[in-house]
This record gives sequence, C-alpha cells and structure tokens, in this order.
Amino acid sequence: MTIKRTFSAVLAAASLTATIAFAAEVPGGDFARLSSQYASWAGGKSNADALVGGMRGGTPVTLVTPSGVGRSASIVGFTPAAPMTYGAIQAALSGARQTLARLGVNNPTAEQIQAALIGGELELASGNTRMVAGTLVPRG
Repeated sequence: MTIKRTFSAVLAAASLTATIAFAAEVPGGDFARLSSQYASWAGGKSNADALVGGMRGGTPVTLVTPSGVGRSASIVGFTPAAPMTYGAIQAALSGARQTLARLGVNNPTAEQIQAALIGGELELASGNTRMVAGTLVPRG
C-alpha cells in the first residue's frame, strides 16, 4: 500500500510538472487562441496551425488551398526571418487580413495569404494583380 501511495504521489508530481511546463511554453493558450481566431480566414485549422507554429518557431510554413469550384489545389510556403512572439504573430496576421480585405479578398487562397504576409504579386478575383508589401520578411 505504501508503494502504491508513493507511486501515486510521484505520478501526480510528474503530471503537475508537465502541466506547468506546458503552461509556461504556451502562456494563456496563445497558440490555440490565435490558431482558432484565424482558422476560418486561413482556409482551415491545419493552415492556421501551420501559420502560428511556423511563425512562432521561425520554421517553414506550408499552406494548402484545396481544390474547389473553378480552382485546383495549390501549395505554397515561406519561412519567417526569425521566431516571433505571439503578439508579433497577431499583428502580422491581422495586418495581412486587413490588406486582403481592403482589396476585396475575404476568403483568401494560400497564395493570397502568402503574398499578404511576405509581399509580392497578389491575384484578385477580377483577374487583376496588385503588388502588396508583406507584414513579415521571409528567410532564404
């Protein structure tokens, strides 16, 4: 019985340590909050997770636009210049969404999100293109 109690106490302490470590790594659930906030705009949870995770870690981001009416599937990617804080990620995504909304793009493709974030030529629904400045600078 003493071994069971000791094991239970060790297990509880390990669980508490893991919970504290996770909470320290993701203060206030910022990853989940940002991903959820931008999932619809980004074309789904996997794209939103890729954006927030890649920007947070400064690692490659891959976005996918599934095939739909009048368009084929596409994949684009970029790498942020450096890891970003959650506040900087919020600012970059908000700025990209505002840039696209000003141009009449409310349900952007992966290519349009990429252009709004890293800059470049943006194709509009009308078939016209516009050059936009990105809200972050990619690495190599």
